[in-house]
Amino acid sequence: MKLYKIALVLLSLVLVPLQGFAQKTEAHPRVFADSKDRTEMVSKLKNEDWAKASYDLITTEIDPYVNRHVTDPEWIVSRLAMYWKDGEHYTQCYIKKQNWDYGEGNAPIPTVRLPGMRTWNDYVNVPLEDRIPYNTSGDLLGISRSSADKTPVLIPYKETGHMIRANNMEILKLAEKSAFVYYITQDEKYAKFSADIYWTWMLGTYYMKPPLDPEESTGGPGGYEPGGIMGYYDYEVIHDDRQIPMATTYDFLYDYLNAHPHEHLKTINKTTTEVSSEVFKRFIEIGLVRGGKKGNWNVNRYKNIIGSMLVLEANDFYKDGKGREYYIPFYTEKSGEHYAGLPEIMANYNTETGLWPESPGYASGMIPTVLDMGLQLYKSGVNTIEGNPIIEKAALANLGWLDARGNLVVFGDMRGGAFNMSAFEALLTYATWKGDTKTAETMATVINKNIENGQYDRHKSNWQDIIFNQPLPKAGSELPYHRSAYSEFHRHMILRNGNDEENGLMFTLYGGRYQSHLTENGLAMQFYGKGWALAPDAAAYESYWSEDAGYHRGIMGSNTIVPGYKKGEITVNAMDPKIDSGSFYNSVETSAKCSFADVSADEKRRLVAMIRTSETTGYYVDIFRSDQDDNDYIHHNLGNVVSLSNASLNPLKLENTDDLGARYDKNYSFFKNQRKVNYESDFNATWDIKSVSPALHVNMWMMGQNNRELYVVDAPPTTLRDDVTPGQVNKSPETTPTLIVRQDGINGKVHPFVSVFESYETGKKTIKHITKLGEFTDMVSLKVESKNSTQFICNAIDANKVYQPAKDLKFKGTFGIASEQEGQFEYLYLGKGKLLQKGKLKIEAIGDVVSAELRLIDGKYFYSSDQPLSIQLHKGKAKEYPAGYNIEIN
Repeated sequence: MKLYKIALVLLSLVLVPLQGFAQKTEAHPRVFADSKDRTEMVSKLKNEDWAKASYDLITTEIDPYVNRHVTDPEWIVSRLAMYWKDGEHYTQCYIKKQNWDYGEGNAPIPTVRLPGMRTWNDYVNVPLEDRIPYNTSGDLLGISRSSADKTPVLIPYKETGHMIRANNMEILKLAEKSAFVYYITQDEKYAKFSADIYWTWMLGTYYMKPPLDPEESTGGPGGYEPGGIMGYYDYEVIHDDRQIPMATTYDFLYDYLNAHPHEHLKTINKTTTEVSSEVFKRFIEIGLVRGGKKGNWNVNRYKNIIGSMLVLEANDFYKDGKGREYYIPFYTEKSGEHYAGLPEIMANYNTETGLWPESPGYASGMIPTVLDMGLQLYKSGVNTIEGNPIIEKAALANLGWLDARGNLVVFGDMRGGAFNMSAFEALLTYATWKGDTKTAETMATVINKNIENGQYDRHKSNWQDIIFNQPLPKAGSELPYHRSAYSEFHRHMILRNGNDEENGLMFTLYGGRYQSHLTENGLAMQFYGKGWALAPDAAAYESYWSEDAGYHRGIMGSNTIVPGYKKGEITVNAMDPKIDSGSFYNSVETSAKCSFADVSADEKRRLVAMIRTSETTGYYVDIFRSDQDDNDYIHHNLGNVVSLSNASLNPLKLENTDDLGARYDKNYSFFKNQRKVNYESDFNATWDIKSVSPALHVNMWMMGQNNRELYVVDAPPTTLRDDVTPGQVNKSPETTPTLIVRQDGINGKVHPFVSVFESYETGKKTIKHITKLGEFTDMVSLKVESKNSTQFICNAIDANKVYQPAKDLKFKGTFGIASEQEGQFEYLYLGKGKLLQKGKLKIEAIGDVVSAELRLIDGKYFYSSDQPLSIQLHKGKAKEYPAGYNIEIN
């Protein structure tokens, strides 16, 4: 922390000559850019296509409002959500059950309306043009998110969810953008537009005391007292963010605001700086004593108040001595009862994986936020990036959570979608400022890759990016990818084969965890095709308070078996490629074509394997055991429709039923349109995604078993987003076709659920036939025949026993594959085992178990093994070979 203290001392020394005496202010703007930077900004807009295009988007958005403001200055201001009615200019609001209860007091001018609820609702605001001007009731016109009927309806104030917050934030951000354009152009029409919004909000907030919560439903009494989750002007301190655009507007418009003070300032005998500072300091002071010091709440609290800190004057300006250099250390080095500064934030990252201990949707947002604050602080003379190597590691670690399209994997509380490129942009900016060309090139490579795959468009950058983002240096466009990634904390693993969206294969397997925005998912699995999560985890709930939140956040929205395991430690029985010790990733691989993970938790054990049959084809194997007599295997899959057929592909006849019940979980009630067939033989389920061309399909083959009932149901939507499913299939309000395989009165450990999945475009299915080999209570063996090759697959839970599922096939271990092409040997793959033999070819462990492969390429034999092993070829006796990878046998 010495670095921070030295920087702050230097900052205070720089500020002293500027002050001269108390009450003298410093030059503005200065947080993002100062007056000397304007020439460089104008040059960037001329010379960088992305900057010019982004700037044009901003002016295109705000110019209609700014131009109308010239002749109709009340139009935009009247659409702010305020307590407009005279006699009801409340100065004190009261909270009950975490929602607005009533207001008291009457300020001399309208005050800013507090959101009506802490919780979400189903509605979004109508377009700005259609909103009610000078709305005295707070009732808002809203459009349903979930309904196909988009007719606006009037929502009572106390039921408006986040609509008031969103309404005001939209208008305040217009003011912020206009203030930036004023900085660039010096055209006062932009300043006037921003200033009128600023003063309405600033003075309307100035007269408001923090809400009181007499019953402490938010965990504290409110007001200025510490404790609880409320902010100064919102129910949650992490959503108390309206001062962010206002601090920026104040900074860019500082000279204009002082040259054109609001007339009410004369009445209260205050200056622009005094009123603004008082309001910003309220946000800071309350922000530091609310919400708790753990997780994303702590980081997001700082995100909201850092701008308020940086626009303040020096300590000497204020009678209480609390200025900019007083507050900055509350982020850079201090921690207290309710807040944890940067050192503790950085200590929250796992030093081995670089990951934040929350679900990806929350975790991936932390480093971009830290870096965003870091660039602002750097402009103020405080370097929080230097000396924190975990920042770069954490940014790059998030790449391990991305699929081939650049979308975050979905598990826990999150929606998925593209990863925020601002972390890499910020690191590129910092590296450019520091002359670090190597880091700059690495970050540019990440940015280029995401531009190429359509996940990121620099031509749609925001105003802050226009200021900070740098020209892209020459760099590659391909990122190295890792075959395996595993985070013990998240109980989550990703295995890949290829990383292009057209042909890459990928699956995830994970356990359950309560809290940390992770969820009780059981041993859940997802697999991918064409870059999409075709067997997805449901995430279409509106909020934690939504009626369907329990379904989407719980085990019923996942691909797993119920009842049984939901949360708790998992045991990785075997995994190949395996993760390096002390790392998030693997560095070596046994096989180019085979990978798998075998995981246990409580009474459940699941093996998922990924087998590539060519550069463009492959399939997944799922062997799921459950040591209970009654089980439901639940599989959600993207599709417009799903159909069931027997092993000969003749359709199975399903009948409508209402006997699915809610035997294991109350959220069974969300499964609708239930259809059923009793069927105990091998069968196929095929999902068709017709919303894209060519159509995509997923075929699931499942091994037959006694005491089986098959149900097809309409599950809730998969997502609310429009970018995580092909053709937006199964996006709300569209349901998701789901299969439930019910197995009663027969133990699911001895009689497991065994499936093979293949995804393909119309006319490109490659698997021709799947056959069960042998009858075992502790081993499963399959023969999978495709157009390209044939695999003999073995999986055992007794790894100390030799099995012979076919005449010329022997196996001892956890997982093994013998593969042939046109009847000729292709490879033997042994995933954590002792023996695998097909015909005369054999690989065998010498001592402990091995993960090994013997393969034939262009007439030559090669092997890979993590331990010494014995290899027998067609001719001669078995020979011993040392551990190693891709070694030719001479």
